[in-house]
Amino acid sequence: DDDDDEDEDDDFGDFATPATTMKTVTTPVMRDEPPPTTTTTTTGEGEKGRVESNRRDDAASTGSRPRDRGMDFALLEPPATTFAGLAIDDDEPKWMRQAWKDVSADALDDAAKMELGKKMEHVPEELRRVGAKAGGEMFVTFGTASVKDFVFNWAAAAKKLSLEPIFVGALDEEMHTLCVKAGIPSMLLTGRSVLDNRDQEFITQKSKTFKKMGTVKTKFIQDLLELGIAPILSDADVVWMRDPRELFNNGTYAYADVLISSDCIDTVNDRADNANCRNVNFNTGIVHIRPTEPAKAFVEKWKQKVATSEIAWMRDQPALNLLVREGSPALAPAVAVPDDKRGLPGYRSIVFAANSTIRMGVLPIAQFSNGHTFFVQEHHLYHPEDGEPYAVHTTYQYGDSARYAYGKRQRLRQHGLWYADDDTDYWKPKKYLTISTKGSQMKFNGSRAIGMENDAYLTAITRHFEEDRLRRTTIRNGFALAKALGRIFVLPPARCYCDKIWNTLAGCRALGAETAHLPYACPMDHIYNLEGLHDLGVDFREAGFLEDMRLKGNVREDVIHVKIGAKDDKNMADVVIERGFSASDAVEALESYNDHGVIMIDQLDEGSFCGFDDKQKDEAFDTAINNALNHDQYFCFNEAYNKQGRPRSGGGKDGKEYEPRVVERHCGIAEGEQSRLATRGVVTEVLKDPITCSCEWAYKLPKALADTRCAAQSRDEDDRTRTGLGDIE
Repeated sequence: DDDDDEDEDDDFGDFATPATTMKTVTTPVMRDEPPPTTTTTTTGEGEKGRVESNRRDDAASTGSRPRDRGMDFALLEPPATTFAGLAIDDDEPKWMRQAWKDVSADALDDAAKMELGKKMEHVPEELRRVGAKAGGEMFVTFGTASVKDFVFNWAAAAKKLSLEPIFVGALDEEMHTLCVKAGIPSMLLTGRSVLDNRDQEFITQKSKTFKKMGTVKTKFIQDLLELGIAPILSDADVVWMRDPRELFNNGTYAYADVLISSDCIDTVNDRADNANCRNVNFNTGIVHIRPTEPAKAFVEKWKQKVATSEIAWMRDQPALNLLVREGSPALAPAVAVPDDKRGLPGYRSIVFAANSTIRMGVLPIAQFSNGHTFFVQEHHLYHPEDGEPYAVHTTYQYGDSARYAYGKRQRLRQHGLWYADDDTDYWKPKKYLTISTKGSQMKFNGSRAIGMENDAYLTAITRHFEEDRLRRTTIRNGFALAKALGRIFVLPPARCYCDKIWNTLAGCRALGAETAHLPYACPMDHIYNLEGLHDLGVDFREAGFLEDMRLKGNVREDVIHVKIGAKDDKNMADVVIERGFSASDAVEALESYNDHGVIMIDQLDEGSFCGFDDKQKDEAFDTAINNALNHDQYFCFNEAYNKQGRPRSGGGKDGKEYEPRVVERHCGIAEGEQSRLATRGVVTEVLKDPITCSCEWAYKLPKALADTRCAAQSRDEDDRTRTGLGDIE
């Protein structure tokens, strides 16, 4: 699930340890078999189903204890719980009440519910062949044929790590057939018929089929648990980078029924392992469930909640998030660890969840990275002390469509994590055109990095817009020149000084990610319409392609350097082309270099390239490229909003109810209206006194090729003027 939620300031607060009976554990546990069972007793009204834990307490006396790696933490008994589900009453804000009333007709019919209620009576042959057995773990993903590329990428990453066993729950016959042909263990899932006649081929969150898909997935999870198998589940858009089983089976995590990833982007609080990240969604993109009785009961409730709810957004992930937060107290601590070891490997918190019926651990976001911590914050690069990532999930991205998950694929390609093309023509050497990094980025005075001081956001957004103006023109010209030369365009590295997120920014960073490094390497979905790029008809490659060792041959050494400038300004360049050149000028100048692998242009800024020598061709290309470059994005700043007095925040001077729509909160008018009024790509609103709107808008399209004068054309016109011919009709 790819929700990029707008995290507000509500907080569950740090957990106070209740007065409970402690069970001290002095050694970690590495489980080679299923944990001891958990008994469930009824202890009185209001505590029905309370879990009395006797599991794993004798673990220290088993033969599975590791050598001299003693740990000191204490397991806690579950608190007395007031059982309650989550609901919205009339006291809640209007926007929240409306969300809960937003119903759809995609609850399952009786026949589908009956199909999903059947139990798996025996181990299917497909599972036997991969050695799945009670007490074992298995890496599992799901997919329809529409996401086959991601399923293959998931399997390829697992193969590189020798992760075994792996298994694909096929959601349609085509996916199953493809897996069989590729030698990937798979089976058709029970209940998949609910996905027949789906409303779109590539299933997105907005599709009615997305929710039904969740019921089929939870049914298979339930089947595996009944067979005693502990699935390590991940979405197909997850890439495994390390084997997580040692982490899962040691320390506090060994005592959890469920381990799950998080949408939190606050790496500081997550590292501290306090409660601040638990107000953010848990993400089912990576989840490990053990076959304990409490876990089985929880998965049954999870499946039923998705299957029976008529609320439009009640998919598998929102349903899980609601269930685990039921009860009072919600998410109470299930383990006590020494303060000086909190957050360290082996000492991560686990909590009581779902009316205190299960123990749940939340995986560290530095190592089980979401799409923000990995691709935007690049936490693994700037904070290697937090450990290498085990996996990355391509959430928090903006480039997918009903046609294809372009944004996810491009992010993985940019970071060398897309393996589905390894055996295709993608890496066979061809003819490429690229632009130097120096020529495609601005040079700014002062420190390159952006801090968090009061006006740092002004520096950040100013640089962001200035660099984008250069980049958008450079990229347009690069695609045009690649088209003229019949070459593949390799994009230069892009640098962003302001985050893209549909929420308020602080220091040009997403709230919760205030320590993120700026600038960062822009994901392509942050700045382009990726579907438009693929419709352009000009083949392209991501930044970093030429440095990737998968590129075969010596093409990266076979480079012709081209300088754009005065003819007497050759320097170390192989070719010099005068500014204001046309496509035909470039073809003529580079004709003798056609056999070389890479042509690198030093710069292609405004005025360097003037088009195709044909107004109609220029106009046609302008229309096509603008579809790719026309990328709508607002940037709303917390610092400027504070100067306004925080109107429509629920706590501002106007006293009005909180407004969840970001632009309306910052500017007082609807997003669409402000978009039409805004001056794109120029800092204007936050410089006004007083500030009436604390948002700026991007991006500005480059000057059209059809309106760009060529150098030869300008010289001809100058000659005509000097000779007096310019006045003759």
